[in-house]
Amino acid sequence: MEDELRPFITEYSITVRRQYIDNDAALEKLYGSRVPVLSLNDETVCEYFLEPETLRSLLKGL
Repeated sequence: MEDELRPFITEYSITVRRQYIDNDAALEKLYGSRVPVLSLNDETVCEYFLEPETLRSLLKGL
């Protein structure tokens, strides 16, 4: 998913922060095996795979 985000980073000047959940019990409980997860403003955008049209729609609304 990270490689697929690169065009969005350039086009929308967004910052992507990688968050590992392995050593955080709360995040492991929240996400379990549903990784990677892409969130925007604390809302889940997609899980496992990037959904480009969903992300593009959300970014245009900012």
